[in-house]
Amino acid sequence: MFKIGTKVKVIDDDISGTITKIKGDCVYFDDEFGFEYEYNQTDIIKDIDIDYDEYRDEEIKEFSKPKFKTFRKSHRHPYVTREIDLHIENLVDNWRDLDPAQIIQTQIDVARNEVERAMFENQIRLVFIHGFGKGVLKRELTELLYRYINIEFYDAPIKEYHGDAIEVKFI
Repeated sequence: MFKIGTKVKVIDDDISGTITKIKGDCVYFDDEFGFEYEYNQTDIIKDIDIDYDEYRDEEIKEFSKPKFKTFRKSHRHPYVTREIDLHIENLVDNWRDLDPAQIIQTQIDVARNEVERAMFENQIRLVFIHGFGKGVLKRELTELLYRYINIEFYDAPIKEYHGDAIEVKFI
């Protein structure tokens, strides 16, 4: 993984340098002052210089707003239940260009915006459709919802959503 002459830095410390020798899993490197350090390969990473000016001119991507479905009317607000489909293909046009971390972050950002919008508009109920998969989005969504007070959330009715949605009620 590492080669002699590669710049590295320690993960949990502010030490960096250039590799001088490798013995098994141990990597030896010298810092800028000539001190030699010995670390396991799992404790270091490559030291990469990032040119931040390259990313400043990058165009900020705009995301389309999710589509909503309305079921019933209420005295509190015309929308009693609002469904938000968090499938990435419904949120972003060019979703194939995004890596998994960006996809999850986009979905969580939409969920956060919808919860705050619902609180502002005195909504009664929201349903987030997260779908089946490895459970990453459901776990992240649950983590997000635990941060809010005055809400209850649980799995949405299985008859309607087949176990791939979370229902949020505002108290």
